[in-house]
Amino acid sequence: RREGRVRRRRRRGGRGTRRRAPCGEMSFIFFDRPLPLTDPRSATVVAWSKVEDVPLLAVAEGESVRIFREEGEELTDYRQTGRCACTALTWHPRGRILAAGWDDGTITFEAPGSGTKRDDREVHQRARIRCIAFNPMGTRMVTCDSNGLVAVWKTDHKGMMKQDCNFRKQGSHDKVIFRTMSPTGQTNLDNPPFFFGGDSGVIYLADDMGFCSDKNKIGSPVFCLEYLHEKDTVVVITDKALLVMFSLDQEGKVVNERSMKLSCGPDPRLLQGVWAGAGLLAMTSNESIVRMFNLMDDENYLIALQGVDDANTLAGDKVTSIDFNPRKQVLAVGTKEGRIVQWRCSTMQGTPKSEENWQVLPIVKAADCAIDRVRWGPGESLIHCRTERSQVVLTEAQLNTAVYPPYLAVQTSPTQVLLHHLERSAHTTVKEKFSARSMSLGGNFLLLWNSKQAAVHEIEGHSLNVTECSAFNRENSPIAAAVLMKFEDEVQIAIASGARIEIANVKGDFIRNIQFSHEVEGFPISLSTSGSGTSLKLAASTTKSMLRMWEMSRKKEEKPIGGCRKFEGNTGESLGDIRSVRVNADGTRVSLLVDQLMQQSGATRGVIKVPDTRIFVYDVEQDKFLKYKLGTSRVPMSHMWDTKDPRLLACEVVAQLLAYNAQDAEEEYEAAPATSLEALRKADEEPPHSVKTLFVAGSERVLLQDTLTCADISASDPDGTQKALRMPVALVVPHVYFARQQLMGGTSTSTSIPGPLDPPGQDSAIVVRQVLADFAGLENVNADTTSALLNFSYHLACGNTDEAYKSVKDVKSKSVWESMSKMCVKTGRLDVAQKCLGQMNHARAASALRACREPEPEAKLAAIAVHLDMFPDAVQLLEKCSRWDILNLYYQARGDWDKALEIAKTKDRIHLKPTHFAYAQHLEAVENVQEALSHFELSGTYRTESPRLLCALGMTDELDSYIERSDDEQLHRWYAQYLESKANLDGAAREYKKAGDWLSLCRVACFNRDLDHAQKICEDSQDPAACYHLARHLEAEGRVKEAIHFFQMAGRISHSLRLAQENNFDGDLMSLALSADPASMAQAAKYYETRGQHSKAVVLYQKAGWQKRALELCFSARLFDALRKVAEDLSADSDPEILAKCAQFFMEHQQHDKAVHLLSMSHQYERAVELCYEHNVHITEDMAERMTPEKNSMDAAARSEILARIAQLCKKQGTFQLACKKFTQAGDKLKAMKCLLQSGDTEKIIFFAGTARQPEIYVLAGNYLQSLQWHNEPDIMKNIIQFYSKAKAHDKLSTFYDACAQVEIDEYRDYDKAIGALQESLKYLVKSIGAGADNDNRVHSLQSRIDLVAKFAGVRKLAKSNPDEMVQVCGEMAEMPGIDPTVRIGDIFAQLVEHYHETQNFQEAYSCVERMRQKGIPLTPYIDHAQLVSIYGAVGQPVPAQEGATGGGAPPPGGGADDDDGVGEEIEEDN
Repeated sequence: RREGRVRRRRRRGGRGTRRRAPCGEMSFIFFDRPLPLTDPRSATVVAWSKVEDVPLLAVAEGESVRIFREEGEELTDYRQTGRCACTALTWHPRGRILAAGWDDGTITFEAPGSGTKRDDREVHQRARIRCIAFNPMGTRMVTCDSNGLVAVWKTDHKGMMKQDCNFRKQGSHDKVIFRTMSPTGQTNLDNPPFFFGGDSGVIYLADDMGFCSDKNKIGSPVFCLEYLHEKDTVVVITDKALLVMFSLDQEGKVVNERSMKLSCGPDPRLLQGVWAGAGLLAMTSNESIVRMFNLMDDENYLIALQGVDDANTLAGDKVTSIDFNPRKQVLAVGTKEGRIVQWRCSTMQGTPKSEENWQVLPIVKAADCAIDRVRWGPGESLIHCRTERSQVVLTEAQLNTAVYPPYLAVQTSPTQVLLHHLERSAHTTVKEKFSARSMSLGGNFLLLWNSKQAAVHEIEGHSLNVTECSAFNRENSPIAAAVLMKFEDEVQIAIASGARIEIANVKGDFIRNIQFSHEVEGFPISLSTSGSGTSLKLAASTTKSMLRMWEMSRKKEEKPIGGCRKFEGNTGESLGDIRSVRVNADGTRVSLLVDQLMQQSGATRGVIKVPDTRIFVYDVEQDKFLKYKLGTSRVPMSHMWDTKDPRLLACEVVAQLLAYNAQDAEEEYEAAPATSLEALRKADEEPPHSVKTLFVAGSERVLLQDTLTCADISASDPDGTQKALRMPVALVVPHVYFARQQLMGGTSTSTSIPGPLDPPGQDSAIVVRQVLADFAGLENVNADTTSALLNFSYHLACGNTDEAYKSVKDVKSKSVWESMSKMCVKTGRLDVAQKCLGQMNHARAASALRACREPEPEAKLAAIAVHLDMFPDAVQLLEKCSRWDILNLYYQARGDWDKALEIAKTKDRIHLKPTHFAYAQHLEAVENVQEALSHFELSGTYRTESPRLLCALGMTDELDSYIERSDDEQLHRWYAQYLESKANLDGAAREYKKAGDWLSLCRVACFNRDLDHAQKICEDSQDPAACYHLARHLEAEGRVKEAIHFFQMAGRISHSLRLAQENNFDGDLMSLALSADPASMAQAAKYYETRGQHSKAVVLYQKAGWQKRALELCFSARLFDALRKVAEDLSADSDPEILAKCAQFFMEHQQHDKAVHLLSMSHQYERAVELCYEHNVHITEDMAERMTPEKNSMDAAARSEILARIAQLCKKQGTFQLACKKFTQAGDKLKAMKCLLQSGDTEKIIFFAGTARQPEIYVLAGNYLQSLQWHNEPDIMKNIIQFYSKAKAHDKLSTFYDACAQVEIDEYRDYDKAIGALQESLKYLVKSIGAGADNDNRVHSLQSRIDLVAKFAGVRKLAKSNPDEMVQVCGEMAEMPGIDPTVRIGDIFAQLVEHYHETQNFQEAYSCVERMRQKGIPLTPYIDHAQLVSIYGAVGQPVPAQEGATGGGAPPPGGGADDDDGVGEEIEEDN
């Protein structure tokens, strides 16, 4: 049987693309097992069994159904043969029962191996079976055929299916899903209803009770039918790439329906979809991308093949098939070029939100043509691939290795092992007839085994020939694990099978058993041995995570070491499930790799195993578990102990996002002193695939010793592209051994190791070794030195400096001490490094260390590293402590100027210019003038250094050209001075002009006595310094006018004034003085005063701020106009004496308003107010504010008196609001309110009354508001009531309610509301009278009015119920004396007229109208004109003219008979 190994590719991100780090499962490879089919293209129907213990694959080939194991071996006894082609296959979800549908409508049920078989030919007669589906629990099965028949089957007592009911619907149906969520939100897995659909485009809902109804008509054939359990939603994809989603309510009606057009390839028929998480639909259609539709959040994103690796080998490839493994959380796609690309979901909670939640796994090259179907098998390691040429089962397996010095074995394919001799570096290939699951080495024997058989090979040491010495079968007792045990003169085999470990000889003959309790301890699944001869230890882990150890003997019974140890913490909590165990060299410690169970969220809601990021070590003597965390999302894949030293452990570590990252507060590992510069890296800078060597230090902790990358640098392209993988296989100090997987096929990046698929004679896998960093350069020392170095490294890692030094103090080799000093640099042990330097007699390095005064230890270590020629290490140390300045100097000292400048530009910018300067000096030394000039410019020293350099070399022409090209003004100024010193005044003038040095240019012109040119320079440049220089020169020449002009241009006004005064230039003096500073103005003013020009002197004094002197001069010279201008500029900050004098002046000249203004500013408030009274000065708001004294500036009573007088004057002048404000400031709010009432500003009156909070003010405000049209303004009525209530003015409130009642009667004839108002009036009248209210006539009168109004209101209600009584009462009331205006007599007659008119008694109505006319009551307010026309027309009389009222009419609105509410109250005048 042909078996091969599928090549797996290591992947890295491509250039220019965003990459996700590949999951580094480097120790796992896929083995391919082709299925021996006659015609692979005819086998289109394939189904994996659901049971994981013995996975089976059913394949329909032509008229046969064939069953295969996971190894690709056919179970010929279980083959089914029919009379036609098999069209559908499905396994029972809970048992090993295969349901098959055939082209003639036959349904067969068979349980392979049990002999149970049943078939049915009646239900689907002569119709092709298109679909078979089981519900989740396997209690129901649904079958569909091409004629539209849908049958429901039940499970019988034998586990077989029997037909229950069926439905026939139009069309052919081939899609069935079960509705596992009930409308009430409860999960139903036992007997859920189901949806089905097909070519008709109709989705039906049915159950096993015979119910079936169509729920949604899509309109196109159904291409994909899925069910979203979390939302109880049906998802449909049609053949036109239309996505439709809908739900059903509790009544079965379609709700929440929505649809969208899917983006897909050119042919929608190639569309494939699969659930990839809770509500996450993964779709592909022969494109280079996978489209992810998050139906839970209505979002989508893409996962692309582009840029998966550096070589971009998937460019142009297309996705042709897709499937998802919910247990492993891996999405796998097959491609057009025969690859399988996988992504692992990195989140356990919720739905993956973006492509960042998918980590790429290594690529698998599975075929040479397009893969049109991929299907995950049960568990996590099986994939079925179908192409047009073959069908293959891919099995993922770990790379098995074994070491027993001097031999090393590496499995390279299911049937092949590479055997390597460690000492001679020779190797050979061992081939086996069966697929080996694992292997073991012991002495010169090699054991290969799988679950059913084992073979032992003997190795001839010198020639490395391998011969098979025995082979035995284990069909009846499958092997779970097996190891060889090498005693002194015999080799035995320990075989874990069932609940025991069998001890057998190399021929497989039984010797004895080690029994396990399967209920308590479980079954042994992992074995490991250590030692040889008489001291041999055996360790075993079980399915229940128990750990047992024995001391083995060839003849005697094994001796247990301790008891059965459960894998749990100190408090009894489980630490995980043991995956693998390894025993160290002396059997005192056992390392364990562990998986953790994690709960999935989403649709699967299962529990999966994920690797723990920690490695555990069991200390046998202390009976204690130690642990070491390898890093976030860094998981151990394999582990191995050193073959001799029991302390040293190696662990292969890969980056994997889906990992158990323990957050244990009691972590018992330390980051440890870094034992290599690799360990100095941050966690995110570590290689994705590496080997960590660890020291198990006593029984307390595990310490990091070294980190080696698995990337094979020697097998990389010059650009760094990796071309080979290395997988660690053994640790033999001082080396770590790797199995290197070379690349094959030219540009192909698929990794390969020898196997049947490789070309004959091609040896593509070799074993390579790499020395540990602590032993670099000391690989060939003797065993004692190697042991001493290992002890040195161990104690150094533990931080025990003294013990580390003692372990190597007897070593005499200078090279060993040099190596140890380098090791100390790498480990950061400065103290030990000093001792090593002393042993080396390296005086220069020791001196440099003593001279180093830097505070950072890394900087001191870098100084040592430089003298030990460890340049890369020195750089890394300085980078670690961020001493970029020292690193810059280090690169300068080495002459590596490019790196020095790069560091200065990016990290050490404070020294960027000094670095350029140092480099320029270096270039000057090597006479590279142009580059030196360039870097002098970058350093900022070119103004002095560049001319110095060129002058020193005598390069005057180059100097002239250099400066000519430069735009730097300082450089041109220096050159101008240089030329001036050489008496080249023309050249100097030219350079001064380029430099913009106008002073020097003017100076040169004056020196040449070219004053016209000097004046032109000053006028063009307007440079103050040049103008000043020229002005002094002109003054010396006696050209005063011109000197004054240029002094003025220079801004030296004092000099201009001096010259003008000395030369009596009075015309120019005034304009110069006005632009001068105050001191110069005052000086010019004195000059004018002495000359008798007082008006000019006053102006200058005023502008200079000398107001007092200006006023004195105005008074003395009687300059009244000037005085007014001075007074206008006075402010409150002016001298009070000046203000008073000005005010007196204005009063004398009858300018009282200006006098008041000045008196206010001088704080003479009483005088200012008195002046306003005397001369009736109109007070503005601004003037009133100026006359208002500041608070606390004077006595409060005096201030209030001033404010009151201001208010009285404002009131007298008619500015009532200003008077109100001043009365308020004076504290007299009542007078303020009276003033405000006179202003008539209703809004301010209401606001002021609300803030004053005084009863008198409330009453005044209420009285004022009653004078308005309050009956039309609800807000005014509300304020009236509120103000009277707050003032407790009950009599006013009673009067107001009485007026309200009268308005209701007069305006609206609403006697009901009038009753309410009168009752309120009575209530407040009683309150106002007090205790004697019962005997008060006003109360009695008001009560009688209320009775009359109430009586009439009741009469109006009798019009319908008792009209006769109503007529009688109205007649009585009409004759009552004095009833009007309590009840208007017109309303009484109007009520009668209305009644008679309604009853068609027009004669009585006419009589009532005539009585009204006789009493002088106007008709219009009471009787409608249409009624009058009707009445008079009925009695044959003309309608009378409407005369005015002479009595009994409606009074004016708001008025009443008792209008004494004080609204018109006279406001008291204050004199």
